[in-house]
Amino acid sequence: MVNTTINRALSLSAVAVVVVVTLVTAGEIPTILFQGQMAEAQQVSGDITAASGGKPFGGEKVGTISIDSTGRRTNVSADINDSPGEGNVFEGWLVDAGGSGYKLSLGQFRNGTLDFSQYMVNPYTYKNFEVTEEPAEDPDPNAADSIAGFELQNPFGQ
Repeated sequence: MVNTTINRALSLSAVAVVVVVTLVTAGEIPTILFQGQMAEAQQVSGDITAASGGKPFGGEKVGTISIDSTGRRTNVSADINDSPGEGNVFEGWLVDAGGSGYKLSLGQFRNGTLDFSQYMVNPYTYKNFEVTEEPAEDPDPNAADSIAGFELQNPFGQ
């Protein structure tokens, strides 16, 4: 009885190995195993443009942005070619446009540059990068109206 159970277990293991080897040689396992990881890695870059036509982007180029996300750590680097008004700062945001509307502050631009790096649970929730002009000593955590932005491409916003 014990030998029969062991033999059956070994036979099932051998069948499983044959199935995996067959799928690997057919090229199917790598697709299945790595499809999620490949979809998570994303690099996008482009122009930050002034707000236009009721959208936070689409106007004249005011800067550049680069976003690199592995699905775990998200790095955002942005540069603005303008300066905020006296007593104000530019602040960068990731925005769940068309969804919850939630705006995640990435912090303020320093000398025209914003660098943000964080482990994020789901960076693909966000559809826009937006820039606001805020008072330097702003007690309100909410975003002012966007003055510029960049529309994130898929897989962002999916």
